[in-house]
Amino acid sequence: MKKEKSKRWVIVAVHFLAWALLGFVLMFYQPLSWGVKLPFSFWAKQTLNIGILAGLFYANMLYMVPSFLLKNKVPAFILWILCSVIALLLISKFVDLQLHVREQMDAVMRRPRPRHKGVIDGLLLMTSLLVLGVSTSLAVIHRWQKDAQIRESVEKQNITSELALLKAQINPHFFFNTLNNIYALTYTDVPVSRDAILKLSRMMRYLLYETQQDTALLSQEISFVKDYIELMKLRVQSSTTIIFDEVKTDQDYAMVPMLLLPFIENAFKHGISVMQKATIRIDLQVQEGLLTLSVLNNIFRDKDALNMESGGIGLVNTQRRLDLLYPEKHTLIIEENSDQNTYLVTLRVNLL
Repeated sequence: MKKEKSKRWVIVAVHFLAWALLGFVLMFYQPLSWGVKLPFSFWAKQTLNIGILAGLFYANMLYMVPSFLLKNKVPAFILWILCSVIALLLISKFVDLQLHVREQMDAVMRRPRPRHKGVIDGLLLMTSLLVLGVSTSLAVIHRWQKDAQIRESVEKQNITSELALLKAQINPHFFFNTLNNIYALTYTDVPVSRDAILKLSRMMRYLLYETQQDTALLSQEISFVKDYIELMKLRVQSSTTIIFDEVKTDQDYAMVPMLLLPFIENAFKHGISVMQKATIRIDLQVQEGLLTLSVLNNIFRDKDALNMESGGIGLVNTQRRLDLLYPEKHTLIIEENSDQNTYLVTLRVNLL
């Protein structure tokens, strides 16, 4: 609340200083440089002009642009601009005549009166067009920023929904199948089954609690990935080689949760086969805030590929998450080699 109030006062101060500067430069600086004592009527007229210009500025920015220009009512908006400028010029001329500004100025400046009194004040005309142009630009920019904020908010809501969907898809498929594997292990290898249950419980705790926040610790994300890989090893055939070196990090960082899993999950989904030999190589390094994930796997499109359940938010939606949450702070390179029948994903994210 205090932050919003402080921000509001800053905006008011900026507007006040801007008008003070505009009034001084366009309305007061040049007359003050003439070196004569100007009549009160002249300053009254100049002050009135500034007040009208300020009124036109805010009326145009706050009402006319949103009501007409941004709703594609261009002719009405142009009519408003013409009428407001003409009205300003007429009011200025009327005040000039009522206060006898021109006569008093002629007496002070000791100059002969012109034969023809022009109706249009060229300086005031250009100033009014400048003020209306600036207010129109500010109103349009403000609308663009507001629309961009709305789009970003919608995108974040979609990302949150996708993340919730990801967890919901992992829970019934991955966990139930893993439980079946653990159940079989209880008859053949009790210590391994106990270790698998511990890994599964850690993953469930991470999904249910840690991913509710906007960020999680890198160590938690790495632990989740390691547990996922270890549990997936229980499901694949002995013909599949999984290589995952111990992750090296210089320190712990905050990062978006569930960012790495889609790439690893994709490798298991498309890179293992029941009948053929396969290799999945996962390399994850973090140095000086730069996270680098490399996932290499074979591609199996035939019928003997392992029947993995569909799930997760997919690589396309993960790319959208990266674009939104790490703009200009990540690179994602996907290379498919048809000759070697391999699929390589390289992700680099600056966590600082």
